Parts: sequence; C-alpha cells; structure tokens
Amino acid sequence: MSTIRQAREMPHPPVAIWETLFDPAAARGWLGVAGFIMPEREGAAFCWFFDAGPTLPSAEVGRILELERPRRLSLLLHLSQSGTDSTVTIELTPLDEQRTEVVVWHMGFREDGLGPFERDGWEHCWEHHLDLLTDHLAGTPNNYQIGHRAVLGVVPVGVAAGKGLLVAKVRTGSPVDTAGVRTGDVIRAADQHVFDSMEDFDTWIDTREPGERVVLRIGDRALPAVLEAKQPPEYLAIA
Repeated sequence: MSTIRQAREMPHPPVAIWETLFDPAAARGWLGVAGFIMPEREGAAFCWFFDAGPTLPSAEVGRILELERPRRLSLLLHLSQSGTDSTVTIELTPLDEQRTEVVVWHMGFREDGLGPFERDGWEHCWEHHLDLLTDHLAGTPNNYQIGHRAVLGVVPVGVAAGKGLLVAKVRTGSPVDTAGVRTGDVIRAADQHVFDSMEDFDTWIDTREPGERVVLRIGDRALPAVLEAKQPPEYLAIA
C-alpha cells in the first residue's frame, strides 16, 4: 500500500481551520462539492456529493474514525474505482498563536491495478484542495471546478506513469464520446504531449482553447477529437 502526504503552513489558528473543514458552504469552494454531509461526531457517516457537469454526479462516502478537536481528524474513505477503503488523516499543529501546519495523510492505495491511477488522482486533488482551503481562509474564495478554458469531456481517475490517464466517465454526446473514447480507456497522450501524471495533463490542458482539434493516443488507436469550453455547474460559480 502507498501513502500521499500533503502539507501547508496557514496563517490561522487551528480552530479556524477546523471549523472550516466542517462548514458546508466552505466545502463548495475548497472541495468543489454540490452537497456536503459530515457531522462533527466520531463514528458518523459522511458524504461529499460531486456534480462537475460533464457526466453523471458521483459521491465520496465514508465514516469519521477519529476526531480530536481542533487537532486531528481521521476518515475512512471508500475508493470508488477500486472498491477498496483508504484512510485520510488531517493533522493541525499550531506553530504559534496565528500559524498552523496542516498535514493531510491519505493511506491505503494499492500498488497494482487501479491503485497507481487513484493515488495520482487523489494526490492531485489534495494539493489543490489545500490551496483552495488557504484561499477560503484568506477571504479570497476560489473553486476547484473553476479553471481551464477547455475540457476533454471526461472525468479522470488519475494518471499512472508510463501508462497514461485512466478515464472514469465520458460525457454522452461530447466530442470525445463521438470520437470513440470510453470509460476504462487509458489516454497515453494528446498530440505529442505524453501524460505521466495529472500535473502533465493540467500543464497541457491549461494551454488549450475550446474548439481546438487534438489527436488522442489510446493503445494503438489515434482518435481525433475537439476540445469543449468549460462550463462549471451554476451552483459552483463564485459571486
């Protein structure tokens, strides 16, 4: 099993960060959720409901394993693609009266099968979630679903080095759907840009515009497709 570790130093006391973790309104921004149920109670079930727009909605579900306010939160989080359980632990360590080190440990990713794809996807997510949590606490709320001018019309699981980007979902009727991309496909590259991590994919999509034509490399297939304009769900728009 492999583990993700992400850390940030935030200019806020632990209690302010802790309260934000359980705030449904804040979660719409830093987690990018449409719905958020997470009672501040050890043993409680939680559900993070996502509706990113391109395909059917999804949910991340689990249970609160440990809760030590305002220092430590441990969650049992089900990994939907592999069907295995993982553990997320968020530790808040005060550095002084106004600074806190926030560390996220995400443990339990398999070393084989879908594990490397899931690990990369969640590592990418936690990096951005912590950045957006920092934005929210600074009073400049941003949103996980806002960014990139163009999209492929797929929801990725993540990227495994040497293999490519695993597709979790494809929006029905999108250009990539018409081109023949299907759930479970692994996109090795777009044109000459090879994907060995979600950061590789982000670097590539950040430079693209809606309407651009690309050639996706999937196994021995070369599928021409057109990039779409990103249209985040209305409920995620930042005023």
